[in-house]
Amino acid sequence: MKIRVSSWVSKLLCLLLLTDICFIVLHIFFLLDVWSDLYPDPSSNPYSIETDRGFAEFFQYMKEYWCVLLLGLIVVKKRSPLYLSWMLLFLYLLIDDSTSFHEEVGLYISNSLGFIPLFGLRGQDFGEVLVTASVSLFLLGYIAIAYRLGDHLFRKASKYLIAMLFALAAFGVLLDLIHIMAPVEFSGKLGLLEDGGEMIVMSAMTTFVFVLSEQVKSKTEV
Repeated sequence: MKIRVSSWVSKLLCLLLLTDICFIVLHIFFLLDVWSDLYPDPSSNPYSIETDRGFAEFFQYMKEYWCVLLLGLIVVKKRSPLYLSWMLLFLYLLIDDSTSFHEEVGLYISNSLGFIPLFGLRGQDFGEVLVTASVSLFLLGYIAIAYRLGDHLFRKASKYLIAMLFALAAFGVLLDLIHIMAPVEFSGKLGLLEDGGEMIVMSAMTTFVFVLSEQVKSKTEV
């Protein structure tokens, strides 16, 4: 069974990606100090894609929320807990991005266990990796169980989502660690690549979840 793509999908993906690109261009202006007079403190510039709760981050929250909502509707429509595994993963991404969950808990663990800086990484960074790895193992374990119990459509969709999830982790975790260890002169470029890459991957995932919801709907109606 193939994942069929409707004519509106390319339009949705283009709209999401074009919005991502607009935010990336605005961030490039930020790197060129175009906004320095309006926002002397770079961390408060809402046009930077690295700013917590900036315009770009809220756009990310919206995409993650759509994924949670659509997968929740699939769970209700199918009356199956299988898609709940993916819904919980996107819900964690939404909560983590909007509340800095892994940063806060990672800092607490680092202080509690006395993690020390190593290889250019802070003790907090090791705590954050521990939190991310622990939550990921739990959620991916649930997805693995659901995969074994799922039908062909669920397995096919999960393969695509896992591939995109690894891409998201490459930008959000691996590149983030490289960003921290890199010399300060590369910070701006790596930040652009890290957060810009996350935005583009999340747009692809959001579009795919929309397609998946249509596939489940059509299969249910048959």
